Amino acid sequence: MSVKIRAVTREDAARLAEIYGQPATQQNTLQLPCPSVELWEQKIINYPNVGHIGFVAELDGVVVGNITLFTEKIVRLRHVVSFGLTVDSDYARRGIARQLINFGLDYAFNWLAAQRVELSVFADNQPAIALYQHLGFIVEGTQRQAAFKNGRYQDTIMMSKLASEYFGEALS
Repeated sequence: MSVKIRAVTREDAARLAEIYGQPATQQNTLQLPCPSVELWEQKIINYPNVGHIGFVAELDGVVVGNITLFTEKIVRLRHVVSFGLTVDSDYARRGIARQLINFGLDYAFNWLAAQRVELSVFADNQPAIALYQHLGFIVEGTQRQAAFKNGRYQDTIMMSKLASEYFGEALS
């Protein structure tokens, strides 16, 4: 399966609103239900102003996934990049998330000079946790009742991958 990963554009707003409006996506991200196209247009337009770098995955010309890298503006944290990720539920379990994460890691470590890539994932999202671990992310801990989901506060798991781990794997 040939997935093309490219920079997000304003023209992607409608498709991203559709993907982020899916119940499965809402369950496992911090996005609110029913996002509008206008909301996504504004997000994309404002990415450079807030230190976000967005990419989409295309399959046969259709946007099927998204990864956004979040860079830190605080001087002492500029070496840290985090990310948000989703894949259209109709395209799940096809390796698209893996390709987006690998692209994001390459971008962060080789172009943004990151020393650390970190993420937060809902503790009940076992498929995502397993994928992150397979890609070399290490569990650092649990944030108790850290995010609101399905009417209650739920735990999230903090994970990270360091540049030394990334380059160590790349060299072996």
